[in-house]
Amino acid sequence: MQLVLDTQTDFRFKVKSANWKTYKSLIIKENVIHQLDTNNSVQLIIYLDAETRIAQAIKSKYLAEDEIYPLDINIFHFVNSNELQQALLNTEPVLLESLINRILASLSLDIGKTIADERILIAEQAISTTHPEEITIKSLADKACLSESRLRSLFKEVTGVSLYRYFLWNKIRFATNQIMAGHTVNDAAIDAGFTDSSHFHKMMVKMFGVSPSKFLKDNKEDLMVMCDQSPLHFETRVYNKGQRTNEFKNNV
Repeated sequence: MQLVLDTQTDFRFKVKSANWKTYKSLIIKENVIHQLDTNNSVQLIIYLDAETRIAQAIKSKYLAEDEIYPLDINIFHFVNSNELQQALLNTEPVLLESLINRILASLSLDIGKTIADERILIAEQAISTTHPEEITIKSLADKACLSESRLRSLFKEVTGVSLYRYFLWNKIRFATNQIMAGHTVNDAAIDAGFTDSSHFHKMMVKMFGVSPSKFLKDNKEDLMVMCDQSPLHFETRVYNKGQRTNEFKNNV
């Protein structure tokens, strides 16, 4: 069984000979023949042993007799941009394990989802699914039904970071996703809204301690991280033989 969550925009998916459809998150039943088009975005893919307790709970709750189930969730409800960026850039097993556990715990029947202020979740989701150049504080405030000043203060209170810093994290995330999708560092920087590649370099090093060129160099070879701590076992591939993919495999 697979859980697919997009980290940027959305992906295209179809079962057998059906038409392509676009999704943000999806549960796919085991043994279902399908195709997934990354759509120039980056996905977190979790593979579950269908016989495990958590997998059975998720199937019972969402799939029933269906082959797939579109999830109404956003990955940034489980992890903030900084944590996800660190996991992607530095391939941190501890962060990956924590992220996977949060997602599985939320989806399973026996552990409820802890929801922060819904207005801030709306703002985070809007930031993560909108091009960085198109995001404004006013548009976010309108979506969250808050004044701009109240949004700033509540966002800092709930997330622990300023809205400006979160915007910057999102721009860096967008740019690194573009790099993983095959774009040059300079094109990714400009598309994300940085003035040039030097500005992107400076901000990425300042925020995460990794330069775009080092990130690109490190991802020119297969990189796998293994975790064998019970009850999780997962493999992480940041780059996979000639095509830019970001793939996470997990068996519980």
